[in-house]
Amino acid sequence: MKKFIVLLWIGMLAAFLPVEGAAAVKLACLGDSITAGMGVRKEDCWVSRIAATLGKKAEVGNFGVSARCLLFKGDRPITREKAYRDALAFKPDVLLIGMGTNDSKKQNWIHKDDFAGNYKEIIAEFRKQNPKLKVYCLLPIPSQEAREGGISRECIAGEVIPLIRQVARSTKSKVIDLNKVMKDKDNLLVDGVHPNAEGHALMAEHILLVLKGKAAE
Repeated sequence: MKKFIVLLWIGMLAAFLPVEGAAAVKLACLGDSITAGMGVRKEDCWVSRIAATLGKKAEVGNFGVSARCLLFKGDRPITREKAYRDALAFKPDVLLIGMGTNDSKKQNWIHKDDFAGNYKEIIAEFRKQNPKLKVYCLLPIPSQEAREGGISRECIAGEVIPLIRQVARSTKSKVIDLNKVMKDKDNLLVDGVHPNAEGHALMAEHILLVLKGKAAE
């Protein structure tokens, strides 16, 4: 069954991937600990699953850093990290941005008025490296940190996600709704925040469908 699913994904991605002999598509995944794959084996992370499925037809870079936020004035902005600079230097053809979860913390969300603008600045920086860049904005999964002032599921759903959708529209980027994929699947979150291997598999499957245009958001 697993072999059949992999073959199905490869067939559906034919239009997304380069023709025989062409250079591999460079796909960068920028994000926090969920992108980095915290809590699962490296091969079980959604980024690794996508890379394994695409094989030699794509060069996939994982630029996820745990506990990072998108807000420039937040406690740990991704833009201050070496991984961010490496992602820019990678000059991807396709960029997947998986940010917003840690931004929902109270100490970060006090700067919420900057969120959309900061998000657009990041997209603009990557497009300077490659004007033909295709950008996909991943909507954060419904995480919930147990401690007071931590990651807020309510903030993610009611404020962060609408702003990401707004950014996607204004920058002519596409949305990948991982919140929908993981809705009512708290049993797949090992700590209320991070997906287990099954959760990563579901996310990878949906991302691949969207990249091919087989899933409407």
